[in-house]
Amino acid sequence: MSRESDPILKKLDVLADKIDTLAMVIACKPNGEQINRLFKEKSQKEQIRILREWNLPNEIVAFIIGTNPETVRVTLAKMKAEEKKGKAKSKPEVKGQ
Repeated sequence: MSRESDPILKKLDVLADKIDTLAMVIACKPNGEQINRLFKEKSQKEQIRILREWNLPNEIVAFIIGTNPETVRVTLAKMKAEEKKGKAKSKPEVKGQ
């Protein structure tokens, strides 16, 4: 039986991912010291970008930086739009002959 077809193994994989996320949050949040050093002089947008690179869910990101998940979601959407806009501008225009 393959791992993908066994529902219990799927649930265990999800649980393992959640435990990994929890371990990362605990590791970076003792009294907030490591987070404070990591985020010193960084904007909220930059903080969100860093934490999402760690694959943390929006709810955890919001908790760590002291905001709400909706703010994280909107910020990420704006960042994605800016990234798309930047990629579109960087493509050279090809003129017809």
